[in-house]
Amino acid sequence: MTTSFQTPPPPTFREQENARQRNDLDYEVTVNTLDLPSAEHTVDVDAVRVTSADIGVLAAWLEEKGGTVARLDAGHGVIVWTLSTNAGADEGYVGCRVFVTVPVPASGFVPCEVAAAVAA
Repeated sequence: MTTSFQTPPPPTFREQENARQRNDLDYEVTVNTLDLPSAEHTVDVDAVRVTSADIGVLAAWLEEKGGTVARLDAGHGVIVWTLSTNAGADEGYVGCRVFVTVPVPASGFVPCEVAAAVAA
């Protein structure tokens, strides 16, 4: 007998692989359909994590998909900007989570749309 206090069993290997494949497909379709810049990325069970040295990648995703931006002072003159958004190229379809992360020198250029999204 199960109670609401028991934790569900962890996902099986096959379930995890299926989730990764769905997330990879969501990401690739979104990039190709919306003509977003592709960058180095890692596909996980819970999200796709994109890493780039070009703040333009983050700005393009923000403009097209929206989301929230976080800014972290990593020290040594480096600011790390991260956009949290979703994949999905079709109107109304919400795909997997996508995190776009870009380290920028503290004196480096950051588009005003990106900087303003932190305050929003």
